[in-house]
Amino acid sequence: MTLKQTIYMALAVAFLVIGVHQSIVVGVLESYWIIMLSFIFLMLFRMDKPKR
Repeated sequence: MTLKQTIYMALAVAFLVIGVHQSIVVGVLESYWIIMLSFIFLMLFRMDKPKR
């Protein structure tokens, strides 16, 4: 796992935790964008393949 992949995964997990917390506190509609940021970082993690 490269450094870039590690950063993407850490950001995805962090935004997911923040998004779930905000969903409980203020509702899903207000925190939807945070959950989508998590999804974007997860997709970036999946798409970033190290060159062999």
